[in-house]
Amino acid sequence: MGNGVCGFLALLKISEGLTQGTNAIAQAASYHWAAWLILAGMVFDAMDGRVARMTRTTTNFGAQLDSLCDLITFGVTPGLLVYAVCHTATFLPNRVVEVVAVLYVMCALIRLARFNVESSPDEKSHQEFAGLPSPAAAGVVATSVIPWTAFPEYTFFDASWQFVLKGLPIIAFVIAILMVSRIRYAHVVNRVLRGYRPFVTLVELVLVFVLVALLHEFALFVAFLGYTIAGPMLWFRRGVFRRPAPDVSAHRDESWF
Repeated sequence: MGNGVCGFLALLKISEGLTQGTNAIAQAASYHWAAWLILAGMVFDAMDGRVARMTRTTTNFGAQLDSLCDLITFGVTPGLLVYAVCHTATFLPNRVVEVVAVLYVMCALIRLARFNVESSPDEKSHQEFAGLPSPAAAGVVATSVIPWTAFPEYTFFDASWQFVLKGLPIIAFVIAILMVSRIRYAHVVNRVLRGYRPFVTLVELVLVFVLVALLHEFALFVAFLGYTIAGPMLWFRRGVFRRPAPDVSAHRDESWF
């Protein structure tokens, strides 16, 4: 429910930005808060399923509620954010931006419905995802907006980040397709929290946290984009460097002849 509330508040902020007209700084502030609300919803979403499995309180009702809230925060809200930011700030026609925003929402809906059908309460089934998870896709959209909205008063920075905003509809189109693909993605939270970890892992997590805290306007975008790209790269590597099947006939026991 916290995830769903964050998604709805983000929608309100985007709506405020769309009504600001030519006030660029006010628009940037509204979209900035909307992006952070998406990330706040991600924190709730990362913990609820794991807590339910740990306490053995998983129910079908909880699973359906989780996906419905995900659709708001990680489906509808990022799609509207792409339209709000890019309908006047990209080289693409406005109608193309509208189509991309609708496609993003529809792919998120398909992704979540498929996840509900194929997932189970078992912890082992939550170590990998088939297709890019909708929170990660929403994270790419949200963190691509944060650097631009964090420094609206700096003309040079605004101009240097425009290439990301102008290409955001293309990015949204690609991640929408990745959501409905069968490319495998690791569940980062479950992988990190699973089992005992050496002390060096704690040190690495602290260093990552410090870097993200100091450079959060850029580090989060790089992290989400890197996670998104890692899936296709690993899929391609497995396809190219796949080991050939062993020749069974060459290793038959003589008793079979």
